Amino acid sequence: MPETPHSGGLRRLVAVVSDRDVAGPAAARALRDLAGARDVVTPVEPAGHDATDAYREVVERGLRFLDLVGPEDRFTLVTADSLAGVESAVTEAAAGGKAVLSLLVVDHQELRYRMTSPDDLNTRLAKLAAALGDAVEFEPSPYTVHVYTDPDVESFYSVELFTPRWAPDEEWVVTADLACAFVDSVQLHSNRRLRPALKTSTMADALADFLTAEAGTSWGLHYYTGSGVATFIDDIERRAVGNGNPIVRGPSEHSLACSALARWTLDSAPFAIVATSGMHEEFRGTLANHISVGTRGFIVCCDSKLDAWHPFQGTMHLTEDSRPSLLARGFPVVHIPRSADIARGLAEAFEAYSAGKGPVMIIAPRDVLQTTLPDDQRPEIPRVAPRPAVEAVRSPEVDRLVTLLNTERRRLLCQVGPLSGPALELMYELAREAGIGLADSVAQPGTVNRYRDGRTVDEYIGTLSMYGYSPRVFEYLYKDGALRPSGEQAVMFVGTPIPQIDTPFSEISLRQLAPVQIVEREVDRAPFTGLGVVADIEGVLRALRERLDVDPEVLAYRRAAIASSRDSDGDVIGLLPVLPMTTNHFFRRLRGVLDGLIREQDYRYVGVYDIGRAGLSAVNSLPRTSKSFSGWYGRGLMGDGLMALPGIVTRRDENVISFTGDGTAAMVPDIVPTLVQQIAVDHSAFRRNLTVFRFVNGSHSVIRTYRESVDPGAVDGQCGVLTFTPEDYDRRYGSLLVRHRRVTRFEDVPFAEQLQEPETVNLYSVLLGHNNEGDGLSRFSSLGWQRDELSPKALAVAGVPLPERPAKP
Repeated sequence: MPETPHSGGLRRLVAVVSDRDVAGPAAARALRDLAGARDVVTPVEPAGHDATDAYREVVERGLRFLDLVGPEDRFTLVTADSLAGVESAVTEAAAGGKAVLSLLVVDHQELRYRMTSPDDLNTRLAKLAAALGDAVEFEPSPYTVHVYTDPDVESFYSVELFTPRWAPDEEWVVTADLACAFVDSVQLHSNRRLRPALKTSTMADALADFLTAEAGTSWGLHYYTGSGVATFIDDIERRAVGNGNPIVRGPSEHSLACSALARWTLDSAPFAIVATSGMHEEFRGTLANHISVGTRGFIVCCDSKLDAWHPFQGTMHLTEDSRPSLLARGFPVVHIPRSADIARGLAEAFEAYSAGKGPVMIIAPRDVLQTTLPDDQRPEIPRVAPRPAVEAVRSPEVDRLVTLLNTERRRLLCQVGPLSGPALELMYELAREAGIGLADSVAQPGTVNRYRDGRTVDEYIGTLSMYGYSPRVFEYLYKDGALRPSGEQAVMFVGTPIPQIDTPFSEISLRQLAPVQIVEREVDRAPFTGLGVVADIEGVLRALRERLDVDPEVLAYRRAAIASSRDSDGDVIGLLPVLPMTTNHFFRRLRGVLDGLIREQDYRYVGVYDIGRAGLSAVNSLPRTSKSFSGWYGRGLMGDGLMALPGIVTRRDENVISFTGDGTAAMVPDIVPTLVQQIAVDHSAFRRNLTVFRFVNGSHSVIRTYRESVDPGAVDGQCGVLTFTPEDYDRRYGSLLVRHRRVTRFEDVPFAEQLQEPETVNLYSVLLGHNNEGDGLSRFSSLGWQRDELSPKALAVAGVPLPERPAKP
């Protein structure tokens, strides 16, 4: 251990790198005034400004401390023209004796830096410390290095291994500041013996080892700091970075949960989420979505010790226990109250993870999270069992399905839930060879798509949901405004429990349809299912594919039925370029852009759809190329799409387009700073294009549409959203361009170009007017006069006798 300052004293050095005559004289004045009776060397003339009362107070208190802590220390100032010259100047001044570089002051034009880009200077300081080695003690930190730079008010970010300073208006402030900094550094150096040697957390190591064995470099670390978890985060972050796992940012704990859900949904990537005391409530209903999906990962939450007396942020102590409310949600909660319980608790958590019971929450006090156990007490990491081979499934239900596919002259429509790669390939093959129409849903968009592997999927019809279903799907399932009977069609659901959001059918209609359902868990079998198969989905689809032998006449009938339905905008208001634009017009035009990009340039993107009219319109109107993410899933939380963007862009080699309304955007933090931090500052590169459409119409549109369907004059503050839109701007952060544009006319922006620009974040504020037309807002939208064909029900509602044939517009 280094000798204390009292054993013969130290030479305490201050080094100044400057191309101006301010920092050097200021440091000389500060050292001379703080030296008292000590030996002091200053090669430049001290600053001659008057001593203000504030400056005298700094010197008086500084001397009081220094005279007691380091009475035998010697102070030396060295100067250099560049950072590269500091090593030799400091080493020479140390003259082989015990020396510490207490303060390095940098005030040089070539060493100015942006607040968001301190990495180069951090690296150079680390190299200087390594070069000085044992000759001169130097540990770069905000206590030992001051760097003067230009004022940077556009963005603020602080991860520097130094203290940033802007030049003050008065020179005496520089002297006083450096005097304070010097004494601060001396005090920190004197207290170093009290700082314990840091050892790696046993739990951090164990969780990192387990996830790495499970998922290699794909698992992600998501965290939000707090005093209770800060050291634990340091340890698990070192493991993640060293192993090559991504660090996924978020402006809140809720955002961490959204990103983790999105990465699992899109990439099957497990996760470790870390949050501090009392913050398990901040995951909002997104936690319920994790449970519904069955994500795999760990949520580590700090909490108080059980015997703490009314602890700050504690939720598990003498007078409160939050575990029953957590357990009621249906996911494993493991409490590790003492260090002696670590092995038992982690074994329980690993078992729950491996059993696929959803995310596993681990709750432990700070001292447990920071515990380092001896090697012989460390928990054993279970071996990851190999995935069993998928075999064809045979059962009476599968036999009935084979008969349906091969012989029954009925229209078939299959809504597809999330499937594995092999299962999805089988689903596409079955659809093509058996004449099955395919649909995704507003909650699970992109499970099947119009475009796949560079070709058009003829069997894809559109979106089937309570809201946001496609006109083509309606036309396929309904005739003259009425649902076709089960004798004419069969509706299938594969890999989905058929939640309420996923169908526009009433409960009576569902029971009449008696749909086919294929799921892997008995708990997901719907009560209205007519033919249900509970088994490995890939195995079922493989069995159907192997036994497929469709009657040619049946196949021709089904293909003709698919071909007879057609894509439609329906609402003619979308043809009109009125101002403010209608949602219908904007999405009609954007669909044309995306269709062209996909067909002609193989453009691919992941869609992100938030709650609201904009998200519904995007799901319903736009072609997709990839599995996508929707806030409509599960609890339907406004803002989940925006909050998931950091996770979605992580290691994504596809473009991303996000659709949200102003009402949704107002409910969550601004995600842009987090994205810039992750991509540009943390260097989690995203080489593609991210486009965020924020649709501004000043209202919660879906609720307003509902209210106006009951009372056309129901317009008031209940649905109003006051929204501000910034001016256009272009900002660069390293190689990343962040661009904002107000869009009042579709032609205002060259979307076909900007949607493809790499390393670009497009932020579009699209100004729209409100209307209630189209986009599958409800089944009643099919009754509107603007539809391609006028519904007989629409005339009946209007009191007009039904014509023999629907009237053409």
